[in-house]
Amino acid sequence: MSSICQDSLQAVAPVPPSVQTVYCALYGNQPMTGRQLRDATNLPRRTIYAALQKLRELDVIKERASLRDTRQTFYWVAGVQPTAPAPESVTVSA
Repeated sequence: MSSICQDSLQAVAPVPPSVQTVYCALYGNQPMTGRQLRDATNLPRRTIYAALQKLRELDVIKERASLRDTRQTFYWVAGVQPTAPAPESVTVSA
């Protein structure tokens, strides 16, 4: 995990390692779905969604439903430019 993403999250609040893992997976990357987060982190579905809930409470992530499939939601870190372009199905705005 990148120390930059951990440091930025720790500045907001101390959180469990699973929340840090999800945050670092999102940090500086293109928006990701819950499924993509599970694949990237190898964490169980329930852990991913609990971590996303905590990150929402801390107001450090943004989310938007997919325009192609409204059953999917894309998540990204608020205020951080992604290193890769966002998928066409998501318009990222601050």
